[in-house]
Amino acid sequence: MADTLVKLIEMVPSTAAVGDGPAKQTNQPVQRRLVGPLSPRPTTRSSIVKPSFTAKPNLEAELAETRRAFRIYRSTNSREAVYVYLSKVFQAVTRWQRLGCAIRNARATIRLQANAPQMKAEPFAIMVFCTSDPKVVDAKTRSKWSRVLRYAARVKPPCQPLIDFVRVRGGLNECACNFGRISRCPQTNAAV
Repeated sequence: MADTLVKLIEMVPSTAAVGDGPAKQTNQPVQRRLVGPLSPRPTTRSSIVKPSFTAKPNLEAELAETRRAFRIYRSTNSREAVYVYLSKVFQAVTRWQRLGCAIRNARATIRLQANAPQMKAEPFAIMVFCTSDPKVVDAKTRSKWSRVLRYAARVKPPCQPLIDFVRVRGGLNECACNFGRISRCPQTNAAV
C-alpha cells in the first residue's frame, strides 16, 4: 500500500493542486519556424539568453588581485617587496581616478568589509585598509603609505615605475614628508 502511494505521489507534478483533476500534458518540444527574409526572428528556448551572475564585478577582482600582492609582500623578507603591494594599490586607485569613480569605488570597497570603521573618503587609505591585514598594517603605516601614493599621484611622471620614483625621491618616509610639504604650499608641486 505504501509503495503504491509513493508511486502516485511521484506521478503527480508538483504544480498540480488537489482537486484540479489529472495532470495535463504540455508540449515540451518547441516548434521551429522557417525563417525567410521578412519573417520575424523565431523565438526558441535556446535563443533566450539569461544573465549570468557568476562573474565577479571589476571591483572585487581588483581587491582580490591587490590582496594577492599583499600576501606576496608578507611572504618575502625583501625590503623591496612592499613596492609590489603599493604598486597594485596605486595602479587600481589611479585607474579609478582616470575613470572619475575613485570616491564611489572607495566607499563601495569599505562597504564590502565587515565591521569597517568610519573613514575619511580617501581612496588610497581605504584601499590599503581593505586589502591589508589590520594586525600588520596599523593606522600610522596606512597613513604613511597613503601619503606616499597621493604624492606619487600628483608628481610622478606617467611612464616612471612607482618603485623608481620613490627611490629617486628618497624612499617612503621622504615621499610622505614631501606630500606634507606640497599639501601645505601647493605652488611648489614641481620643486619638491
